[in-house]
Amino acid sequence: MSNLTSPKPFTFEYYRLLLQAALDNNYKVTSFEKYDAGSPRTLIMRHDVDYTLNGVSQLALIEADLGITATYFFRVHAHEYNCFTPHVYRLIHALRALGHEIGLHFEAMTIGRALDMSPAALLRKEKAVLEAITGLEIHSASEHRDISQVVHQTGNYHDSLDPLEAGFRNYALEKRFFGDMKYLSDSNGFWREGDPTVHLNKHARFQVLVHPDWWFEKDLLLKGPYFHGLGN
Repeated sequence: MSNLTSPKPFTFEYYRLLLQAALDNNYKVTSFEKYDAGSPRTLIMRHDVDYTLNGVSQLALIEADLGITATYFFRVHAHEYNCFTPHVYRLIHALRALGHEIGLHFEAMTIGRALDMSPAALLRKEKAVLEAITGLEIHSASEHRDISQVVHQTGNYHDSLDPLEAGFRNYALEKRFFGDMKYLSDSNGFWREGDPTVHLNKHARFQVLVHPDWWFEKDLLLKGPYFHGLGN
């Protein structure tokens, strides 16, 4: 049922049409914190803010215009941005003001090994740091490259780290959000299973991961400043 052959993928116009297609097919598009297990059709929109802030404000404004919410996961170890710099701090609070959820994109497994620190202890510190910086309660978490690699390599996740034990209410890879839902991701600027809209009506519940880094006004070339109309 793809209607996204035009405009091109990874443009903001494409993203708006993707969301509208979900809404037109009676999906409730929501953040992790507002997920309703009783809703017959749900699409959780997840954004991992990996390396740049490109696309964050544009995607958030599109979502707000359509009356939906998403979860934006921020790192506290990022070399590329600092949550306590004024422009990032203002952006985070602008996202929250639009109704979006702020979550932690944690790195406790890899950074813990580098610091010779318990991953569980470091995860609690990461949560506390983001809460201290933002003044917000952080209830949802996703990992940045770490647990998924450990699971794939060893098949052994729970012996290493359980994010729910660190005080989170929602973890992106727990069974109710991952195993029990259809998972789609644009990792590395590529939809592995093709146009996301072709999956609508084939599954009742989705978790869709969209990395703002990959999304632009016209194509994958940076066309302007990171912020436009939000958080600056």
